[in-house]
Amino acid sequence: MAKANKVNITAGLFTAFAYEQLSVTDSVKTLTESIYLDPTDSEYAKRAIITVEDASIRYNYDGSTPTSTSGHRANAMDSIVLIGTKNIQNFKCIRLGSTSGEINCSYEK
Repeated sequence: MAKANKVNITAGLFTAFAYEQLSVTDSVKTLTESIYLDPTDSEYAKRAIITVEDASIRYNYDGSTPTSTSGHRANAMDSIVLIGTKNIQNFKCIRLGSTSGEINCSYEK
């Protein structure tokens, strides 16, 4: 029998207020400002929790553009936690290979 991977999930430090799901293709994707900017008080998210669903991606959060061969790698079932509004605004991702994937993102403040 295969050994299951241990998964750690931390949630609840901040208050979640929005969620989005993005398809990650061979075009660079960014997170959606109209979603991570809370319209009730015009306050930006302070933390984003991103899960990579079904295909590997490359990403950067310093504003530079990743490619299929450069940037941080995240595999299916990995989580990315971005802390700080600027890092959320600067996040960019692209698929790693020929298979498009999906990311799910919850925004907190």
